[in-house]
Amino acid sequence: MNSLALKDLAKQVEQLDAEDKLALLALLAESLRRQIRPERRPLSAYYGLGAGQGFKTAADVDTFIQEERASWER
Repeated sequence: MNSLALKDLAKQVEQLDAEDKLALLALLAESLRRQIRPERRPLSAYYGLGAGQGFKTAADVDTFIQEERASWER
C-alpha cells in the first residue's frame, strides 16, 4: 500500500467512534497473529499420515525409533 492510500485510510479510521476503532483493532490484531503464528492443526489432522510406510503396530514404530537413535550414536 502506498503512503497516500495509507494516509487516506488513517483519516477514515479517525472518523470512527471508539467502539468501531476497538473492533477494527481486534480484527487487525487477529490478522497479525495469524501471519506471525500460523494456525495450529489439531493432532487428529495428522492421523493416517505415513500410512503404508510399513508401521503396522506401535512396536514397529518403537523398533524403528530405536534403530534410528542407534544410528546417530555410530
